[in-house]
Amino acid sequence: MALLLALLPLAHARPTEGGAYSFDGSDVVTYLDSPGGFARVWYSTDGPNVVKSGDADGNGLPDFAELVGTYTEDVLATYEDFGFRPLVSDDGAGGSDAMDVYLVDFGGDADGAYTPEHCNTDDVCSGYFVMENDFKNYGYSDVESAVSTLTSHELFHAEQAAYNSGEDSWYAEGTATWAERFFDPASEDFIWFAAAYLEDTGRSLNVPPSGPVPTFAYATCLWWTFVTDRYGDDWMIDYLDGTADGEDLLAALDSRVDLSTDFVDFAAWNLRTGKLAGGMDEGYDFAPEIGPPLFEDSASALDDDQRFYPLATTYYKLKWDGGDVQFGLDADAPDVVFQLWGTDADEQVNGLLAEPESVAGIVDLGELPAGTYYFMGVNPTLADNSTKVRFCLGADASACTPADTGDTGDTGDTGGSGDTGPEKPGGCACGTTESGGAAGVWIAGLLAMGLGRRRR
Repeated sequence: MALLLALLPLAHARPTEGGAYSFDGSDVVTYLDSPGGFARVWYSTDGPNVVKSGDADGNGLPDFAELVGTYTEDVLATYEDFGFRPLVSDDGAGGSDAMDVYLVDFGGDADGAYTPEHCNTDDVCSGYFVMENDFKNYGYSDVESAVSTLTSHELFHAEQAAYNSGEDSWYAEGTATWAERFFDPASEDFIWFAAAYLEDTGRSLNVPPSGPVPTFAYATCLWWTFVTDRYGDDWMIDYLDGTADGEDLLAALDSRVDLSTDFVDFAAWNLRTGKLAGGMDEGYDFAPEIGPPLFEDSASALDDDQRFYPLATTYYKLKWDGGDVQFGLDADAPDVVFQLWGTDADEQVNGLLAEPESVAGIVDLGELPAGTYYFMGVNPTLADNSTKVRFCLGADASACTPADTGDTGDTGDTGGSGDTGPEKPGGCACGTTESGGAAGVWIAGLLAMGLGRRRR
């Protein structure tokens, strides 16, 4: 704790004053204002953090800094025109009321970070953000794509701060990544993270792996996209309003969607991705670009003693030789929905074949021709505990005959699957500097570890 408290003054400082992401004392720092005056971009003309070179129009200003200013202004206008709240003014911090953007060298560890700065007792905050100064050796297709990604992502954190800044990473990073696609429907960064979600679907949506902000937190953008595809983008405004009113994230979600239906449909949409997409009309318009999800097992008969976590899905592939199919459960599993999906000649998912009841016993699902089928177990609930149950699917499900006493609950496990899935370094270094309480210490801890927005 002493270390965290000692670092708090650095966490408060803007990049021109020191801190984790800051200019060097030898940098020659100046700024330019965007055409409309809504953004002020700070950059170095000489020194360790020198801005990306180039002045194609010969106006004496670096093109990269001008591009950042233009995109910052465009993103702000897009969000406000749609109906999101205006950002909270920083009351002249940085010398103006404009949104301050600082271009510094992250050294490949991350590519940007938003910091809420002046906060009231409701955790409504002003702030600024820091961005990589040249994107050299980063994984973006071009500089403009990188700037579009960072401005839309970090400025959505600023939008969150206009409602309530103290929220969990699965929501904060997931919705900020959702906003990348909201601003630019062709966002490559969004697609990368949406695909990453499908590598860890057995993990509860609201329980990212422990440690520094992980890929999974950003990857929940796929859920937020499903919700807004189903209910409209203005659903997000209503949800943010709920967080501003102090609603718990999950309670606000549960009151605005029908989890028992929507999360199961979300799981089905996620199955119909990659090479499995195309057999049905309903689904993501980008479905061929991501997935398919990882499968727990692929065999001619399935027998698994599995733990199904709340707001999570486990997928299986059944390579069927043809004939009658039986499904068995060794205990009741009322929180879990099981579905069997068929495929066409190209193995694209083309229809739901069965949704057997989640009760102990064995049922006959009928005769199926030889081919590939997909099976999933979904827990669409906000249950406190996961459900551990053994199921069988195949020609003979007698191995899953219920015992005298079955395990229908579990031991109190509420998280997700093992820490699997692709990980990238870093996560948004977001926190507060004047709201007091634990939030200020939390951001100091992140900054102490050198964490910013993840590098792609």
